[in-house]
Amino acid sequence: MLAAAAAAGTPGTGPLITVPAWLTGAALVLMLAFPAARPGAVAGTAAAGSLAATLLYRGPADNRTAGWWLAETAAATVLLHLVVRRAEARPAAIAGAAAAAAVTALPLRLTLHVVPPASARGALLGCLFCGLGAAVAAGTGAYLRFLDARRSRSVAEARRAQRLALARDLHDFVAHEVGGMIVQAQAAQIGGDSGEALRRIEAAGARAMASLDRTVHMLHDEGPREGPHGLDELPALVDRFNESSAARVRLAMDAETPPPEVSATAYRLVVEALTNVRRHASGATAVEVAVTATGPALRVTVTDDGRGGARARCASGAAAASGCPGSPCASRRWAATSTPAPRRGEAGGSAP
Repeated sequence: MLAAAAAAGTPGTGPLITVPAWLTGAALVLMLAFPAARPGAVAGTAAAGSLAATLLYRGPADNRTAGWWLAETAAATVLLHLVVRRAEARPAAIAGAAAAAAVTALPLRLTLHVVPPASARGALLGCLFCGLGAAVAAGTGAYLRFLDARRSRSVAEARRAQRLALARDLHDFVAHEVGGMIVQAQAAQIGGDSGEALRRIEAAGARAMASLDRTVHMLHDEGPREGPHGLDELPALVDRFNESSAARVRLAMDAETPPPEVSATAYRLVVEALTNVRRHASGATAVEVAVTATGPALRVTVTDDGRGGARARCASGAAAASGCPGSPCASRRWAATSTPAPRRGEAGGSAP
């Protein structure tokens, strides 16, 4: 049908001129209207038709032929650009090479059959000129393809960072408060002050809800955001832990105010350590938290006298992998480092 329409609409011009032009134009329209419609197959079909027409054409080459040739050349060049940019890697390479060959060979339809015939040099220059256009089209398509891929990677990395931030907040803060609620509920079950336990559970639940609200607000771009937790909040954290746990925490801080990102990292380390004490250090009665500055580093040490064993160490490592931010957290003057100190009564030296 396409060949019949092309021949009927252009009397005196053969189908080997009109059909590939119509085919290339139709492929271009299809790729523009339906970007996901297998661009490699569409462009490859048009390129194969153009190459076949170039090989089979035997003339004549006149003004009517030149018009169709010019339209096909322009459409094939744009088609080459689109297939290199949009298709998958292998179809883009195959269809792109075929389209580039078709564009480069198109001048032969005119130079080989024009009257008088063009010289070999003229035919070669025509092919080189069209080949240069094909190279520019393929190059711009490849460059835009690279920009598209880089933008997609940036979006994926931003989403992953947001998910990790969400997981860290849920792990570090919400899990800490929920652990305190569980301890209070267990204490009330074995004969503790139920009213006081309920009050503390309510307070811990309110703090957990506040952490959840802050985490949800991270997902929204609009509105002000609260700053991260820092070392100045450690005394309140220790007081809350002492209220909800049988273990007593002693806090020792001997450090000037570090940058906010280092302060937030140190706070998260202490929260993670206290959560592990509550969950895994059975029978712990004393916990020592020390935050000291040693040269360009901020050292955070948490020591308890409970019995955790292999299970505690295993759980602590898993928690650090899933939620605790890594260290060192570098800045110009500071680096936050954490080293697990040996429990009292266990063999082990001081960590460097």
